[in-house]
Amino acid sequence: MSDELHIEEITNETLRCILGEGPHYDVKSQNLYYVDIEAPAIFRYSLETGKIFKATIKDNNSQLGFITPIAGKTDEFVVGAGHDLTVIKWNGESEEATVQTVLVTVQSELPINRINDAKCDPHGRLFFGTMGDTTTNLKDHPTGFFYRYDNPNATVLRDSVGISNGLAWDEKLGKFYYIDSVTRNVKVYDYESSTGHISNESVLIDFAVTHPDIEFAPDGMTIDENGFLYVATWDGARIIIINPVSKEIVREIQMPVDKVTSLAFGGPSLDILFVTTAAFPTSDIHPPPSGAVFKITGLNVKGLPMSEFKLD
Repeated sequence: MSDELHIEEITNETLRCILGEGPHYDVKSQNLYYVDIEAPAIFRYSLETGKIFKATIKDNNSQLGFITPIAGKTDEFVVGAGHDLTVIKWNGESEEATVQTVLVTVQSELPINRINDAKCDPHGRLFFGTMGDTTTNLKDHPTGFFYRYDNPNATVLRDSVGISNGLAWDEKLGKFYYIDSVTRNVKVYDYESSTGHISNESVLIDFAVTHPDIEFAPDGMTIDENGFLYVATWDGARIIIINPVSKEIVREIQMPVDKVTSLAFGGPSLDILFVTTAAFPTSDIHPPPSGAVFKITGLNVKGLPMSEFKLD
């Protein structure tokens, strides 16, 4: 890897997020989509023009965990909105999107819980998770779940989750990687690409061991063409790069903000790393450029294309 990294903000002070999250780079349109959980709002960044478009969802003020394009559609997306997996319609330019349908509702009996991070596996299956109330002790009382959407239901893959977060797949190795931020580790599973089934959970790397003096929480995650994992760190001001075969940290990229939330490879050659961040709970505590979206170039590595959601 090159040491000539360039970290550049693509947002400005009027477009920074309170809690930026859920980035998805659409290779067909060369657009980056992401959300502000707290606003709540959805965004589209055009790589070609450099413009950013922001929208709210009509008659829906639920916190938004992620946004993913739907395969075969140019203006429909699935979002995590509160307890619902919701299909929305948005032309990418207007200031308002509309709800088309709710696919499934989860954990409605726990009003404080909500859907957090989500991503599609290489075959377009949507995996998503929930999180509990962060004002409670989620380590001792985790109330979240981790699901796979199997139309029309949500199949529980894991219970007792604190904050369901980063996801990544390596089809070559037959592995799935997963982060529950509260546990401060990255877990690895065997992954069956034909069914989406995961099994044989183990801890790949434990940040309480590798970073005992820094109280960050692992957040979003992505993977490059070599199978290396890139982990965003909430309160860590860094991106941690892991070789999952050797189970070693191979690099740390220092970021200009504390709360690094998620990341996604994009660009025509998939060699740009886009990074979302947060200024949460307030920008007074986490000053600018907290809440910005950054692009990192000069990594000399390519990512894997992100998958659209195959609804049918």
